[in-house]
Amino acid sequence: TVRECAEAYPDQQFAIIDDDSNADLDNVTCLMFKQSEASYLVGVVAAMMTETNKVGLLLGMSTPVMNQFGYGYVAGIKDTNPDVAIDLYNANTFGDAAAGKAATVQMYTNGADIVFHAAGGTGNGVIEAAKEQGKYAIGVDIDQAYLAPENIITSAMKRCDNAIYDLLVKLVSGEQVTGVQTYGMDNGGVDIAPTTDLLSEEVIKKVEEVKAAIL
Repeated sequence: TVRECAEAYPDQQFAIIDDDSNADLDNVTCLMFKQSEASYLVGVVAAMMTETNKVGLLLGMSTPVMNQFGYGYVAGIKDTNPDVAIDLYNANTFGDAAAGKAATVQMYTNGADIVFHAAGGTGNGVIEAAKEQGKYAIGVDIDQAYLAPENIITSAMKRCDNAIYDLLVKLVSGEQVTGVQTYGMDNGGVDIAPTTDLLSEEVIKKVEEVKAAIL
């Protein structure tokens, strides 16, 4: 584990993403993200684009980090259109695309027309289901539109690249960076995907207004 390595090599600097349990060690930097902010934005998109007033959410696991995705998504939906219902499925795994696909097909069958996943490899099944069913899905972490250009309406991005670059610049300059470093919309840590091919001007304008309000 990172803790074991950091304790064994106290003169080395370590960093870990999405885990603040090592924040007490002087040679570990914990890179944390405000997932709820990006998820809020895609929740706004989902609420504006659903035609059935029912959407879905598939989580890879119920953890504090994963639940932030859920909290943000639901809040964005309810603040935009409180009449939208949300189906939730917890896959309890990040590596089972078949389970993700089955759960998503069930959500579509139950009336959802958009499903957001925060489920790693399990989420690949969400995208496959969207393609086969001709429905919409929302990606996570990176801009996943390239996987299904006609089905991925947007993605909740976590900019690990910006966080790591920022950390490396500080370390190279001789700065010792330890403890929890949090990245949100204000410092380039999270955002909505740049691909907007399936979004109307109205939706894009609303997202920009919400981003400004969050900031």
